Amino acid sequence: MSEETKGKKPVSGKRRAISLILFLLAAVLLVLAALGQSLRSKQRTIDNLNTMRENAVLHAASGGLIDSIANQASSDKLKELRADKDFRRMGLNEVNSKTQAAADEARAEAEKLYMSIEVTDHAAMTAVIDELGGDLEIAGNQEEKERSAYSEMYVELIDTVPDWTDLRDGAADEDALFDGLVSFVPDLGKEENAHLRENFLKLSNDKADKEQIADEAEALNMLTSSMVGAVGDFTEYSGMGDDEIWAALTELLPELEESGHKDELLAAAKEHIAAAEKGETIEEPVKDEGVETTYGTLTDYSYFAESPELSSFNEKADKTYQSLWSILVGLIPDLEKLDNKMANTMRENIEHIVWPGSDDFYTRYEAYIGQGGAEALTGSDARNMTLAADVLRFLVAGLAVLLFALAFTFWKGLVKQFGVPRTIIFLFFVYLCLAAVLYNISVPMMLGNVLERFGMYGILVLAMLPGIQCGIGLNMGMTIGCIAGLLGIVLSLQFDMIGIPALVFACAAGALISVPLGFCYSKLLNRMKGSEMTISTYVGFSFVSLMCIGWMMLPFNNRKIIWLLSGHGLRVTHSLLGSFAHILDKFAAFKVFGMEVPTGVILFVLLFCFLMWIFSRTRTGIAMTAAGSNPRFAEASGINVDQMRTIGTMLSTVLAAVGIVIYSQAFGYAQLYTAPRQLGFIAASAILIGGATVSKAKVSHVIVGTLLFEGVLVLGQQIANSVVAGGGLSEVMRIMISNGIILYALTQSGGGKRE
Repeated sequence: MSEETKGKKPVSGKRRAISLILFLLAAVLLVLAALGQSLRSKQRTIDNLNTMRENAVLHAASGGLIDSIANQASSDKLKELRADKDFRRMGLNEVNSKTQAAADEARAEAEKLYMSIEVTDHAAMTAVIDELGGDLEIAGNQEEKERSAYSEMYVELIDTVPDWTDLRDGAADEDALFDGLVSFVPDLGKEENAHLRENFLKLSNDKADKEQIADEAEALNMLTSSMVGAVGDFTEYSGMGDDEIWAALTELLPELEESGHKDELLAAAKEHIAAAEKGETIEEPVKDEGVETTYGTLTDYSYFAESPELSSFNEKADKTYQSLWSILVGLIPDLEKLDNKMANTMRENIEHIVWPGSDDFYTRYEAYIGQGGAEALTGSDARNMTLAADVLRFLVAGLAVLLFALAFTFWKGLVKQFGVPRTIIFLFFVYLCLAAVLYNISVPMMLGNVLERFGMYGILVLAMLPGIQCGIGLNMGMTIGCIAGLLGIVLSLQFDMIGIPALVFACAAGALISVPLGFCYSKLLNRMKGSEMTISTYVGFSFVSLMCIGWMMLPFNNRKIIWLLSGHGLRVTHSLLGSFAHILDKFAAFKVFGMEVPTGVILFVLLFCFLMWIFSRTRTGIAMTAAGSNPRFAEASGINVDQMRTIGTMLSTVLAAVGIVIYSQAFGYAQLYTAPRQLGFIAASAILIGGATVSKAKVSHVIVGTLLFEGVLVLGQQIANSVVAGGGLSEVMRIMISNGIILYALTQSGGGKRE
């Protein structure tokens, strides 16, 4: 036996031992999960759960009364101290200490009286609690249904109405205004939504008022800017009265007379006069006049109204609660002394116990535990209830350990088949899904979000493919194509195009603009062979910076897309609502198992993937791939390598132009200036994670990589925010996860060599 063989055996044996331990641990966890699940169906467990519920209700009632007594004692002590002549000499800490001591003393006395309440008629109390639970469940499910329907109509309305002011001004009365709303959202006209009519009319008027105020403010800013620009020297107006100043200004700019902003303009002129007399100038504030860039419309429930059916359900639940309250007052008479605020708080706590929002065992158990329900159980009953409640945790932990054991055991085969980056990221994604289950995050909803983002980024990632195949590597200069696509979008907005024609025009115009740009870009790369990735990154960043000037100088004049303050230059952000926002996402969209599937945009991306797959099998596509994988052999075979590199670069640029249009329609906004700068890194990361290298890539790498990248990003953000509750880590985690994946993918891409 060789020394090499001797060295390998212990390592192999150690791996088998570790694998065996992991499999055994997974088996134990899964057995505990199965045992806990079996306990849930036993009558003893059901009885214990009901006992916990009753105890939690009593604890919530007595606890609320005790808190009220303690608060009153603290308040009384503070009044007593304030009446003392030496009160002002006391420090804050001394006052707090004395009031807290009084509250603690009162709490201790109250706990002796109210924490050991004996229920004389358990059957009657259980019956009322069961009835209240049923009423709350019916009302809760109905409210959830109505809120869901309201949310869908609200979001659709916000996303489709292009101008609320025009909508209101074009309506003769409220009936006509409501008919206008129904034309955008037909479901509003259904009989079951009649109770929402008044609130949606109020929504429409509020939106129109806000638009009108914003428009007036914008017009005033523009007039002020024009006035400041027209007046060469404000010191000429020194010593003049208001009427003289206004006469001089209107003579200089007659349009000020009919503006309706005399007082505001006079005030601004006097500020400038005062500043000019001191030798100072007033700088105009520079701000982004574009819309707020948020992905997805958030529902404002302030316009929600209950249906008559829901109101009747709530009335029934209210009557049942009063029956339960009568029983509690019979057990604890002092509850009647509570003020309305404390009584309402207590009611919310009790209703949450009786109906925590779900019949799920764990949800009910946690609701009862939170109000001291566990105090009703001891010994084996308490242990069995804990085991039954932790079924999901044992199951998720067991599956996590089992997955790790399988990956550890078959690691070499997985890496050989899929590569290190794809294997690691896939395992990470699965673990994120398991973690999402633990944190009560809807995995189907998150997967629907992943599909939406797949549609957003799919063609942008596909734009990397021809660049890799033709030999230029990761095309970080794809932002040139993105800017061409943005030009196509702005042109469609300039001509006020809407719907499918606007989308098609933006794609076509962007593609046409990208052709000469891609051609010139390819000639530069052909002259800089061997340094393509460095040059493409530099060119991409430089072109973005150059266009920051270009966006300000291009001769667009549509008021909806230019800076009204100066009258020229494009805004940073442009809303596509009312143009072609979400038009592909909503086409043939459907919902399955709680997951929203944006059929239209997915089919669009898959169509382009299929076309690229077909192209790669044509004579030109095969020649381009050959030129990229082995330039010397391709030249010897009579292939013009430079020409193939030019075709691949131009194709990559055209795809990027189309990709940014699809991205913008899914996002709902088009962002100019520096916004496209990082898209190349995101696309490169996704295709590398999918299994590509800097010298070899396939369509499958695009699809798999985009799904994995977006899956990890979406779930990672949600879980991070759940772990740090209220931390607001969304944007921070987006940057960390996104850049971390990019760095990992680049370091694991393998590179590859070209002969």
